[in-house]
Amino acid sequence: KDTLFSLFSPLLSGIREKKKVTIQGLTEGTKAFIIALFFRNLKHPFLVITETEKEAKGLYEDLCFFLTEDEVFFYPPSTLNVINPFSFERDRAMRRLMILGHLSEKRPLIIVAPVCALRQRVLPPTALEEYRETFAIGDFKTREQIVAKLLSGGYRTVSLVQERGEYSIRGHILDIYPPHTVLPLRIEFMGDEIESIRYFSPETQRSHDELTDFTLFPASDVILTEETIERGIANLKKRANELELPNSLKNKLTQALLETTETLINPLYLPLFYEGETAGLWDYLTAETLIFMDSLFDLEQAQKEIDNEIDRLIFKAKGEETFYLEKEVSLFTGAELMRGLAAFGQIHLKASSSIPAVTLETQRVDLSEGNRLFSSTEGVIHKLRPWIEGKLEEGFLTVVVSQNKPGLEKIASLLKEQNFKGTYLSPEKSLIDELIRQLGWGRLLFLEGKLSEGFTIPLWKLAIVTLDTILGEKPYKKSRFITKGHFLQSFAELREGDYVVHREFGIGLYRGLKKIAINGQENDYLLLEYQGGDKLYIPVYRLETLQRYIGPADYTPPLDRLGSTTWAATKEKVKKAIQEVARELAAIYALRQVQEGHAYSIPEGAYEEFCATFPYEETPDQVKAIEEVEADMLSSKPMDRLICGDAGFGKTEVALRAAFIAAMEAKQVAFLVPTTILAEQHYQTFSARLRNWPINVEVLNRFTPKRKITQIMEGLRRGTIDIIIGTHRLLQKDVQFKDLGLIIIDEEQRFGVIHKEKLKKLKATVDVLTLSATPIPRTLHLAMVGIKDLSVINTPPADRQPIKTYLADFDTSIIKEAIVEELKRGGQVFFLHDRIRSIYSMARYIEKLVPEAKIAIVHGRMSATEIEATMTNFIRGKTNVLVCTSIIAAGLDIPTANTIIINRADRFGLAQLYQIRGRVGRSSEEGKAYLLIPKGMLLSRDARKRLQAILDLTEHGAGFSISYHDLEIRGGGDILGPSQSGHISAVGYELYTELMEEAIRELRGEETKAAQEKPEIHLGVTALIPEEYMPDVRHRLSTYKRISLAENERELNVIKEELRDCFGPLPQEAENLFDIIELRNLLMGLAGKKMGYDKRNFALSFQAKTPFDPLKLLKITQKKWPKLRFTPDHQLLIPIPGLKNGEILRKAKEILLTLSSVTT
Repeated sequence: KDTLFSLFSPLLSGIREKKKVTIQGLTEGTKAFIIALFFRNLKHPFLVITETEKEAKGLYEDLCFFLTEDEVFFYPPSTLNVINPFSFERDRAMRRLMILGHLSEKRPLIIVAPVCALRQRVLPPTALEEYRETFAIGDFKTREQIVAKLLSGGYRTVSLVQERGEYSIRGHILDIYPPHTVLPLRIEFMGDEIESIRYFSPETQRSHDELTDFTLFPASDVILTEETIERGIANLKKRANELELPNSLKNKLTQALLETTETLINPLYLPLFYEGETAGLWDYLTAETLIFMDSLFDLEQAQKEIDNEIDRLIFKAKGEETFYLEKEVSLFTGAELMRGLAAFGQIHLKASSSIPAVTLETQRVDLSEGNRLFSSTEGVIHKLRPWIEGKLEEGFLTVVVSQNKPGLEKIASLLKEQNFKGTYLSPEKSLIDELIRQLGWGRLLFLEGKLSEGFTIPLWKLAIVTLDTILGEKPYKKSRFITKGHFLQSFAELREGDYVVHREFGIGLYRGLKKIAINGQENDYLLLEYQGGDKLYIPVYRLETLQRYIGPADYTPPLDRLGSTTWAATKEKVKKAIQEVARELAAIYALRQVQEGHAYSIPEGAYEEFCATFPYEETPDQVKAIEEVEADMLSSKPMDRLICGDAGFGKTEVALRAAFIAAMEAKQVAFLVPTTILAEQHYQTFSARLRNWPINVEVLNRFTPKRKITQIMEGLRRGTIDIIIGTHRLLQKDVQFKDLGLIIIDEEQRFGVIHKEKLKKLKATVDVLTLSATPIPRTLHLAMVGIKDLSVINTPPADRQPIKTYLADFDTSIIKEAIVEELKRGGQVFFLHDRIRSIYSMARYIEKLVPEAKIAIVHGRMSATEIEATMTNFIRGKTNVLVCTSIIAAGLDIPTANTIIINRADRFGLAQLYQIRGRVGRSSEEGKAYLLIPKGMLLSRDARKRLQAILDLTEHGAGFSISYHDLEIRGGGDILGPSQSGHISAVGYELYTELMEEAIRELRGEETKAAQEKPEIHLGVTALIPEEYMPDVRHRLSTYKRISLAENERELNVIKEELRDCFGPLPQEAENLFDIIELRNLLMGLAGKKMGYDKRNFALSFQAKTPFDPLKLLKITQKKWPKLRFTPDHQLLIPIPGLKNGEILRKAKEILLTLSSVTT
């Protein structure tokens, strides 16, 4: 290591004297290696400055390749917004505050920052130090004191902590997620003493890994003490007076500052709160910090662009006569930044004649031919082998890098067959240390990882090649998406005034969770209101009988009357109708089971080779879906499978593999897609992947010339075309196949009724694979009740971020800001305007707003060639703003398009909105979606619910949830056709589904859940979750429902453990509730109907089919309970007088276990 670094020793004295020095001859890929080498040798903090945010992210990723992720940090800028005192960029703020926390702890680390981030002011170090506090086990601190500190530090209170800057307090447990910790913390108190500190998972909420102490840092750029708030308001008023703004605006801003609890202060407004005291990032750096940059000249050029942008924004603010701060107040000037950096040693990475320099000869390595991806590993080997051979002969340490693990393993295996012995390096290790250790050994190494480009350094005999340019690069990362019971989730959303369905009593109104004392024992009950104001109290352990009502949108169901027979008659009527539908569905299912389809065989060798050319690593969900499809195709039963996965989650690859299996067995494949553009895109994908195989792929759509159509028709009839990709044109009568084996349908919900009827006829005997990000409710419904096979892909691709979604009025400044921001980061914008007659005037309006934009228009009435030319230009980046109709909704994959503006968002369905929004954020860049509605417009209840759902569901992988929400909003009216919509209205969607499932089970001869009613338990003990233990009523409701649905001791113990971990030790009342559910389950196993205790006797009643033997019972209990007897009304009485709470439950369990021991 020392020998390697000795090249730079002439620069070290200059660095120590805070001079500027240069390393010349570096390629872009080598920069991270050299910085990492310096970091390992000097062990000082480093600040790496880039011109743009994009460059900073790229260099950050390269540094993470050579070092570990806890050594390198990306420092993001906040958006330059001069007119809004508040910031909604919580994630960016948390990243910056995390770094300030690490720096204040004097950690050696590398910070990568674009110059615009360094121009922005930060919290003064003195303020951070005053706030900073360490808490340790054994410390005495009231929760009130800690909460006050959290609030002043910008933390926001939530019911469950999942993101940085949040906290939650539940009894004697406090959860906090500080900006600088890897995971959130769970602090458990005993009185006012800190008893334990643990990390916990934000996904599962389960804790692990105990700590002895932790340090609390702020979660806001401004620490909101009385003093800072007062100063901020005084300065804001003073500035507003200077700008001669009206009092109404001044008062509005002042009020907003006073109420700022959920939002963060815009960093550009820091000077209002810390006048003359704000700091630059450099104020947090230690004297030995080393700064890396390309050159001062490049930095100055980048700063001119920042100044121009802020000048433009201020000019706009002046024109709108709104609040703003002068540029020199909100940001540091370029000169101030340079003065701040002058205190540190600097290494410039670009040639400069005036600065002392060391030259290191390096070369870029790129084995790709332009942007071409090789379609087979043999093609890669052909290119790679001579390069590796040459480098090894010269004694180079040769490293082959790829994110594509299967591709890398395949290449390593093929090279081994050709006598190239290589070693795998663990991606968890610090690569820089391994490379330094093995330099000069002439070895071949393989490493899974991401590096922007390969390079060689002849002096050190080091050569690195990245295969991502020739194999494709995207691996997977684990998803945060957790599958939930959708109906359980629906119950957690229950609000007072919502309609509910009770299986026995019908539709009522939920009026809240009430605590009622009976015979001195308190319990929680759900209060339901029925017709005529009648009230019904449901004990919380019987919530399995209750559901939230989901019916048609804007339909108000009539309330049932308690005691009348109407509900029973309604239910019976619906049951009969359902049985008819169930028989029809079961017949379809049975027909598919008895029908002989084609049992495929998977072509060994060829199939593995084809799979190895997949340029990404399969996600676990994708692997499972592929295996399920393979199993379906190997079976002689016709396949009918739905693949549900979000946009870009890998459904097409599942389809490709199914198509490959079919085509290799001379069966034809029809791939049906909803739009012409999507047909073209799939055609390109299939053609590229299959070009080295004897498989003929064609496309049939509006773009296809007449002569070509004739050739395609002939090819399909004769069987010379193996795979045909097309729109509904494939469903026309003139399309005839020689031997159709597989139909793949993409986004079935986008086809019309007539097309679906034609599809039904086609589907009868062939294998069917349906792909959908948002399955139509009917399809999802069938999947839920076991008539259709369902595979769900929930794992998102690597680096895919949730799409930021904003709901706003149609406003010139918002539209302009959104477009300019996206163009500034080198991206593209979709502006969706779903009215063809006014689309051209909308494009002219945008052209005036953003003159620098290159605008194109696309809609469904344009000719095929126009659409193709327009989309091709947009995909190639020749235009950057596409004003379009919803023609772009399905399947387009344009990674550089990361902002979408949807005009009149209220007019779209939820599934459609979700799909349209999925056109952006398809790369590692953060996607932004703006849902615009007319100013002052009053939305219908249905539209409000739709837009709220899309705002709530920002995580990738929510498509499955979207279908459920869509089902809820549309009320299931089209689930099984118009004939069933009235029945769904009558009983609600969830009960309808349960009745359907029961009917299908009955038809199959399986036992139904309804066949065994849950018994009632009345023991006179308090059994509830106290409000002070779990304050959030929604959590209590969903927990009560989970407990009531638990069917065995194992399920109950899982819930208990979760509660103990999240909320602390269970109070006795909650323990009692679990005991009662356990008793209920035991009694259920005995076919019991009821168990009660009246301070003297236990009374039990049973169904006729009870399995316990009364004679055996009398025989073994004569000594234990001599007075046990059976009453004439078939009750079992066991006199045990005078028991109290805990004794009652223990004795009840003993009785039921004894009964269980004498079953026949």
